[in-house]
Amino acid sequence: MPRLETDNLGQRTLPDGALYGINTQRGLENFDISSARISKTPELIQALVAIKKAAARANLEIGVLNPDKARAIIAACDEVLAGDHRDQFVVNLLEGSGGTSINMNINEVIANRALILLGRALGEYDYIHPNDHINRGQSTNDVLPSAVKLALHDKCQVLIAALDDLATALNHKAHDFAHVLKIGRTCMQAAQPMTLGQEFGGYATAVERSARMIQNMVDRMLVLPLGGTAIGTGLGAAPGYLDAVYRHLSADIGKPVSPAENLFDGLQNSDGFARVSSEIRIAAEVLGKICLDLIILSSGTKSGIGEIRLPAVQSGSSIMPGKVNPVLPMMMQQITYAVVGNDAAVSLASLGGQLEINHFEPVIASRLFDSIDLLSRGTRIFTEKCIPGITAQEEQALENLLGSSALATVFVPQLGYAKTSQIVKKAEANGQSFVDVAVEMGLLDRNQILDQLHRATQVPE
Repeated sequence: MPRLETDNLGQRTLPDGALYGINTQRGLENFDISSARISKTPELIQALVAIKKAAARANLEIGVLNPDKARAIIAACDEVLAGDHRDQFVVNLLEGSGGTSINMNINEVIANRALILLGRALGEYDYIHPNDHINRGQSTNDVLPSAVKLALHDKCQVLIAALDDLATALNHKAHDFAHVLKIGRTCMQAAQPMTLGQEFGGYATAVERSARMIQNMVDRMLVLPLGGTAIGTGLGAAPGYLDAVYRHLSADIGKPVSPAENLFDGLQNSDGFARVSSEIRIAAEVLGKICLDLIILSSGTKSGIGEIRLPAVQSGSSIMPGKVNPVLPMMMQQITYAVVGNDAAVSLASLGGQLEINHFEPVIASRLFDSIDLLSRGTRIFTEKCIPGITAQEEQALENLLGSSALATVFVPQLGYAKTSQIVKKAEANGQSFVDVAVEMGLLDRNQILDQLHRATQVPE
């Protein structure tokens, strides 16, 4: 049967069998704004419940929580950590209470499940209370940012692995294309000879660096404001709680979490989230730039550069027969735009914090989680469906190179500046390539030219 619960604002009817309570019900009524319920971010649920479990163990250890109640609370947490009761976490991530509805949704589910384990009725809060027992030694203000940090650390490992796999795939292509001569371009104009392998090697290094920078920044997310409770004073936590909760949390999650050096800073400021968001945005921009290059390099042989060919994965037009578009790099570009927008939202929310807390952490979490998910999934698809299928159009790349007067610089040491300039001018006047004129004048032969170009592309050690 549905049950009634009462708070200081009145009564609400809870659905039959609901593990959540009146605070969650009010959150459902007030913040039904999107499909992004917290149950859709399992990493956040895991982090929140891990904190509740560590708090129960700490409170038991320091003697402020009854052993029977503590064991029931810990058992309820273990059920959730094992994947149970996820349908009970119904509050929207973009709730407007600075995280209170999220925190209370967790508290109420654990309290009611613990009551059932003890043979009690749902809502029998005079025995186990969501605030007095589950939230003992805590507040939303220190629990939510701590949980978001732990969730970010977990989620970013998926993104970092995806970036590492992309870097590996690009390095394989760098090896495969090491012999492919082509013209390097600056300002979209011919510059100097290089190899296609060198180009792809540059891409791989940029992606590797992005992964390491995200890892470096996200490792700082293991420093938490937990224990600062509402504003940093620790008021509401019993003596010994701070040391105990970090010890238990570290053991439970297998990560060395530690308290912020200054808990007031840990609660007041969200610059750590902004820094993680910035590194994710930069990684997206790196991938977006690489994808733009691939689109340019693969542009049609007759109408563009045509030095590589991208795998054809679907038809590109509903009206132009046979047209195939670079849809996978274009997908990544669109992800980049979305991530840049998310980062702007994180930046605005970070500076919007007022006095002792930042009550915009729900939107910070929402945008960060979205960026990580988009970039992780997009990178996986791009790595699996695009990079392995890229082929070099060697003849076209060589033709572009040999047809450019930009390679004249390579032959200055051999022919001298004056003679090389004469060849360039004659080639331009007659509409010929530098190579054709040099061969006609008997100054070089094609094999010499190719050998010289290969030597010119070797980077000095």
